[in-house]
Amino acid sequence: MILGHIRESNPVVQEAIRVAMQQLSKHGKVNVTKKHILKVLFLAKARLSDDNRVKRDLAYYWYREGPYSEVVYANFDRMISSGLVLKLHATNAYRLAPERAMKPISSSDDLEESRREIGRTAKEFPNVHDAVKRAYEAAPFKWYDTYNLKFRPKFESHCKDVLAGRESRHSAQEALGWLDDAVLDYPTIPEFMGHRMIFMDFAKVLNAFMRRDSYHTDKDMVATLRGLCGSMWDAFAYGVRVYRHDPQYNDRVGEWTSMYKREVDRLDGEILNLVEEFGDVGIDEAELPPEIVDMALHPERHEFTPLELDAALGNR
Repeated sequence: MILGHIRESNPVVQEAIRVAMQQLSKHGKVNVTKKHILKVLFLAKARLSDDNRVKRDLAYYWYREGPYSEVVYANFDRMISSGLVLKLHATNAYRLAPERAMKPISSSDDLEESRREIGRTAKEFPNVHDAVKRAYEAAPFKWYDTYNLKFRPKFESHCKDVLAGRESRHSAQEALGWLDDAVLDYPTIPEFMGHRMIFMDFAKVLNAFMRRDSYHTDKDMVATLRGLCGSMWDAFAYGVRVYRHDPQYNDRVGEWTSMYKREVDRLDGEILNLVEEFGDVGIDEAELPPEIVDMALHPERHEFTPLELDAALGNR
């Protein structure tokens, strides 16, 4: 499959989608979301033999919300246009057209193998949250879990509560604990050095800000930090897809690399302005583990022990 033909109909991918929807309905999900289909197919793909055509055609890359496939989404839209998939009004859920749900779109030995694995995966993960969680376990970097699934949503929720003037469900101290984990788990490969330096500056600001008495009254700063928390993740995700994608997306690497560099440059300026506006971002060393203080204050001279996946990527 050539990515330049991504908008062309691919009956193999459409059959995989049909089976996923049919099997999820069979196991209790009559109406399913795109995200659920996307994650189930990703998990099933990992179980297929390397020479299976379905595995080759289900092209994924890692992005903001984990594994993503333009190929799956494009073919899903074609199935909607053809009437095979019906969208439920005012929802994000879909179902197969009843009269066509059981009719195979394509057939081959590879598809027989994929149908078994997709069915097994759908039965194992009838809940979308469980499918997402399992997909994240295969993430190329632990930061997908530590920062994006743990620290970011809780910190943003905390900021939202503060801005609304209500008692927060997550304390500043809790957020600092999650931030400490994110600092320690940041990938150590050279390709992310620029973003890592920016994140360390951001982490120092967060540490200082959340320890100040003004935390619950400085609304503008709360809103700024909440927005930067999301932007920090977006920039990282732009970089990850450059280094973690299936071969079908190789012709997009130049475009993605430029986008990643632009976003890092933009963030660099925003964080620099934030540091200047906020003033002293010193860290109370007595309250932090020594290794986190060292990493936050002097990341350029910190000696890391790369995660296995990081080392593998660095040696590619």
